[in-house]
Amino acid sequence: MCLVLCAVSGCAVLGTIKQPLAQAVAAGGELLDDGYADVAGALHIHTTYSHDAHGTFEDVVRAANAQQLDYVILTEHNTLQPLREGKQGWHGAVLVLIGTELSTRGGHYLALNVTEEIDRHQLTTQQIIDEVARQGGLGFIAHPYFKKGRWKDWTVRGFTGIEAYNVAHDTLDENKLRLALWTLTAPPEPFYLSIIDRPYDPLRAWDELVARHGKVVGIGATDAHEFHLWGLKFAPYDIMFQMVRTHLLVPSTPLTPDLVYEALRQGHAYWELALVADAQRGVRFFAHDGQRVLGVMGDEIRLEPNLHLTAILPQPALLTLFKDGQAIATASEKSWDVAVSDPGAYRLEASLNGKPWLFTNPIYVRPAPNDEPTAPSTQHTE
Repeated sequence: MCLVLCAVSGCAVLGTIKQPLAQAVAAGGELLDDGYADVAGALHIHTTYSHDAHGTFEDVVRAANAQQLDYVILTEHNTLQPLREGKQGWHGAVLVLIGTELSTRGGHYLALNVTEEIDRHQLTTQQIIDEVARQGGLGFIAHPYFKKGRWKDWTVRGFTGIEAYNVAHDTLDENKLRLALWTLTAPPEPFYLSIIDRPYDPLRAWDELVARHGKVVGIGATDAHEFHLWGLKFAPYDIMFQMVRTHLLVPSTPLTPDLVYEALRQGHAYWELALVADAQRGVRFFAHDGQRVLGVMGDEIRLEPNLHLTAILPQPALLTLFKDGQAIATASEKSWDVAVSDPGAYRLEASLNGKPWLFTNPIYVRPAPNDEPTAPSTQHTE
């Protein structure tokens, strides 16, 4: 099936292709492969190393191994103590990495791949971002719409990305009473599935940052704490790790810290809400010209003739293609191919049965060299 859609970005030819998940599209009788392996994990996790969590480090490891995650990233409040205690490394089949969540004057900030404690009291928000970068780390604006601690300083620069979805504050905060009552009376999975909704405000903030800064990485974060009360577990790790998983595209395995952090830095990432459906490490979103793969989610590529974006999912879903934050096309498909004729930041969302399921990072299509505007003259005349 093929149809022509005229959207705000111009007319695009939309069609479908049917090919195996792990490889891309047929071109001259050969299948294109994006060259990446898909690894799944959970990030922004708290344990008893933080003042407001009851779950232990061992609880995290147990839940992550039980769900066959590939990695987890702990981000305790304002401390790298687990790193100093040697907790980073392989625990069973899961790579555990240690970062920290810093309480800055501008809001909370995830600092990953840092090894030195940062004195948040003596530094401005921008100085903290700069210090994370000086250590070779990555930084993400955390839960920007948390009611008790919204992100306030949108003038900062030099951060890696933003939590475009935070389970604890974009979903659970809105349903605390229902959560407590349900936990006392029924199995948790149906309740947690019922409260899942699209995070409109964080997604809009992410799109605006992309428009302003050119490239900003979006992630899905659990912000898991696991609370214990009356012998019950509220927001337990085994549920939170199904609420959202951030998948990374890495060029090789076995997994290493460098591979995880480089994938995050490049935006080679998407996140799934696994309670809706299991993505099976089988989501592909890439650019190609019919002969070769030109880029995957997070990459910057040049606009060129015969440029196409292809999405391949493990099962049919309602797909929506966004360009520069605006929805320009939809289709209910398992695989989808879209011709691209204009520059822009193109990202994909998928939903199932009325629930959000998948969110990719954008593929950034930049103007062809001869289409770029000429820089204004710096000469002044009297």
